[in-house]
Amino acid sequence: MAFGRKNKHRAVVSETKQILTDKSPWGIQEAYKTLRTNVLFSLTGSGCKVIGMTSSLPSDGKSINSVNLALSFGQLGKRVLLIDCDLRKPTVASKLRIKGTPGLSDVLVGQAKIGDCMHRLSEYGIDVLPSGRIPPDSTWLLQSQRLEVLIEELKKVYEYIIIDLPPVTTVADASIMSKYCNGFIVVVRHNSTDIRAVGSTLDQLQRAKARVIGFIYNDAPTGHGGYYRYSYKYKYKYTQNE
Repeated sequence: MAFGRKNKHRAVVSETKQILTDKSPWGIQEAYKTLRTNVLFSLTGSGCKVIGMTSSLPSDGKSINSVNLALSFGQLGKRVLLIDCDLRKPTVASKLRIKGTPGLSDVLVGQAKIGDCMHRLSEYGIDVLPSGRIPPDSTWLLQSQRLEVLIEELKKVYEYIIIDLPPVTTVADASIMSKYCNGFIVVVRHNSTDIRAVGSTLDQLQRAKARVIGFIYNDAPTGHGGYYRYSYKYKYKYTQNE
């Protein structure tokens, strides 16, 4: 888990597809504590902090990290909401074993009330708003005034809102949501995410005036104890002209 482009400390954890609990391996717990601490230092000031979790490509591991970052803040006793805003291929509900409908899309089209869609996970100390039914045009929904009003209302209730978003290079949804997010975290997968896709991701987020606060380096090689911490740097350079 590599967080922050200027931060030399890199915590790396292999994605286990398991939900973060106090029984998770020590190294995984420490990695998410490091991630949580870096988010806290990156997003200071008062008011609710809205964090967008995205990736360059599908299957980079953004959703499991969205879930576990939310759970990590829940462990602090914070008022946390996790929103599955991947309205094309949602996975948050299945990971947490909750119903995926009704959810966000149903609220945005006026077919459900927000209170009927919320899931309170008392054992984890967080609330979850699943994606709802897959709409024919998610882009239109994310650009609606209903979403703007909803986000503003939710910010009055929660201290942290974690939004799981689709990959940047496949659809425009993450860029559209940039106006609601205080910061973005981009997930990249070891030996999988192409540097050109990362470059395209950063270009698109920059054009959307999004603030990228860090990266999660996912599925890295582990040491004998299942957890390995090391300094990670790209072995290649990226420029806008490439």
